[in-house]
Amino acid sequence: MPFGLTNAPATFQSVMNQIFEPLLRKGVLVFMDDILVYAATPEEHVAFLQQVFEIIQQHQFLIKLSKCSFAQQQIEYCGHCISGQGVSTEPSKVAYVQNWPVPSTLKELRGFLGLTGYYRKFIRHYGMICRPLTALLKKGTSFQWTPAANEAFLLLKEALTAAPVLAIPDFEKTFVLETDASDLGLGAVLMQDGHPTYLSKPLCPKYQALSTYEKECMATLMAVEKWCPYLQNNEFIIRTDHKSLLYLTEQRVHTKLQYKTLLKLMDLRFKIVYKKGVTNAAADALSRCPGSHPLLAISSCTPAWQENLIQGYADDPAALQLLTELALQPVNSKGFLLIDGILRFKAECGWVITL
Repeated sequence: MPFGLTNAPATFQSVMNQIFEPLLRKGVLVFMDDILVYAATPEEHVAFLQQVFEIIQQHQFLIKLSKCSFAQQQIEYCGHCISGQGVSTEPSKVAYVQNWPVPSTLKELRGFLGLTGYYRKFIRHYGMICRPLTALLKKGTSFQWTPAANEAFLLLKEALTAAPVLAIPDFEKTFVLETDASDLGLGAVLMQDGHPTYLSKPLCPKYQALSTYEKECMATLMAVEKWCPYLQNNEFIIRTDHKSLLYLTEQRVHTKLQYKTLLKLMDLRFKIVYKKGVTNAAADALSRCPGSHPLLAISSCTPAWQENLIQGYADDPAALQLLTELALQPVNSKGFLLIDGILRFKAECGWVITL
């Protein structure tokens, strides 16, 4: 055990993953000393149990019978309630959130967001609901509980209470991925037989200024990265309300986002289908938050050295002459170019600033 008892949990989890590796996600899940054995039929369940007991005996581990439950139709595991109908939130955890007092410190707020964030897949447009709360976590921001933060706090409590039951995926059936983007954020829904799971993310001003096409690429990239384990083995369908994405694999690559999206999709089997924005309601709603406000302006700063350099051109006759030539004949300027008000010279390494 490296570095003493502080790494005991990680070491133990690593050991459990190694000894149960042949059965993991085939009929067995392991989190620390909680071993979950699942199967579609009683016969398969007994067979998996037999293999688990053999592995435990082989590696000289012990189990306590009073802490074991067998042949259960419903079980609580890692904060989730798992049954034949699907996966839902654990009632005791939901009750704990409902009784959570209004945070008065950053530590209390982080605790609340940590617990609700664990269940974010159950909450539609979670990322944008909690935006006023995450804004309080930014470095240099004083902790002031605002009406917007209180509204988000209550909305998260309400949303978690009404959280849906997520269906257990069937990898023999086709997954449908719906994505959408707006000036406020990105939204995605992964569905199978009408059972959805949600994903959303607010956009900062830097990405709000991107083109609609680039934001739609970001939404697709975000969803594929998040749900890749569900999509990598079989063909799936991508539904979008942006027609240009239909030709994503045929278009010439012009932007880094386009390249990154294509690179991520390269090893996957998928089909892109157009869906009108009116009918793409789920993903469209996830990308927009009723309480948010559109971007009105973006301000950018100019470095002091750049301003000083531009002002210095007025005192340099040679620079003034060169600027005049560039204004009249930008092509015949002896290798000089004006970029953002700065004179640059074409060297072997590229365009360099001339002083």
